[in-house]
Amino acid sequence: MSPEPPTLIVGGGISGLMCARTLALAGAPVRLLERDLTVGGRVRTTVQRGFQLDHGFQVLFNAYPVLSAALDLPALRLRAFRPAAFIAYGGAAPSVIGDALADFSLLWPTLRAPSLSLVDKLRMLRLRSFATSLAFDDCFADRYDRVSTLVFLRARGFSERAITQFFAPFYGGILLDRSLQTSAAVLLYTFKMLAEGRTVVPAAGMGAIPAQLASALPAGCVCTGNSVQRVLRDGDVVCGVELDSGETISASVVVLACDAPAIAALAATAGVTIAVPERALGCTTLYFRSAVPLLDGDALWLNAAADATVSHAITLSNVAPSYAPTNECLTAATVLGMAATMSDAELESRVRSDLRNMGGKSQSGSAELLATWRVPYAQYVQAPGATARRVEPVTSLTGLFVASEIGHTSSLEGAARGGIAAANAVLARGT
Repeated sequence: MSPEPPTLIVGGGISGLMCARTLALAGAPVRLLERDLTVGGRVRTTVQRGFQLDHGFQVLFNAYPVLSAALDLPALRLRAFRPAAFIAYGGAAPSVIGDALADFSLLWPTLRAPSLSLVDKLRMLRLRSFATSLAFDDCFADRYDRVSTLVFLRARGFSERAITQFFAPFYGGILLDRSLQTSAAVLLYTFKMLAEGRTVVPAAGMGAIPAQLASALPAGCVCTGNSVQRVLRDGDVVCGVELDSGETISASVVVLACDAPAIAALAATAGVTIAVPERALGCTTLYFRSAVPLLDGDALWLNAAADATVSHAITLSNVAPSYAPTNECLTAATVLGMAATMSDAELESRVRSDLRNMGGKSQSGSAELLATWRVPYAQYVQAPGATARRVEPVTSLTGLFVASEIGHTSSLEGAARGGIAAANAVLARGT
């Protein structure tokens, strides 16, 4: 009896790796094809002159139930952000809003912060209690998913000042949408994750997460430098893939685990239509090297100025010293929306100005720009009703499956769940 042919997974991001992991743990043969020379998809870290530069500002919520369960968190040597935010107004002294239930030392500065009224702070506490009372999946109930974050916050009584000076820069940074038109379901689950855990980065950079997942797969499972050009079919069933080199690889099961546009394009080569989200949200992150921190502390800085270019920023080396060489500092500043598409020169000038106004450090003007990471597809748009538009892992072509965050939410946790869902669908096919 000939051995069972391996499942082919196209894409080595979090979804593809989690799919491969689930299949391998079930004893199913698997082969993962990644077009780049390393795995990770959008979760990557480049080391430059001793600085660890993630490809865009990224973090891990260690309360993610599925992804965290799959990872060896102690081995990642996680470094935690302080559960707070500095809110800057363009030259004025910043205020601090924090989770005093997670860090009691934040109670007094939060109570004194002028950016939120006492009533809004009480509303924030009630929202925290409400979000943590929900099960993870309950956050995506229709009554939350069908309204925008902005509408939801107004319905809970938050003032326009709280919305514009806190929620827009803070959750705008998480949702990549300062207009807060993202589904309120996404706000709730992120609020829950922030309250129940910590925001962290691995000591070796975010790229350590996919690297760890890949290292646990069977030897020879991951094949990098292999770009798939099209999916092959024989009648009503999938029969393999063709690489850019012209080589064909036979398979009775193919899992598409690329980003959403690539999934749609590859599926189309086999005559399959997959309704992936049409719009994407991008961001641009600039990394600066300096001798002293451009922004103090180990909490995220939010730019609440009306003319903000920088949405949020932080001196990453204050959180994770391993991100920079000894006696050096690394600051990351992230820009959203149309501002993220400015020319390099204009963007750099405006970001330096914003950092100087936010942190009050004259060194912002002379700090060395190490890199500018432009990420045009950082998340897909999760407008109200996004949960109802999730893409199922099973397609109309027998043997063709989808492993992606588009099966859940645009997040690391969503990617992990999308990968597992696809693997389970593949395994169910053989029962």
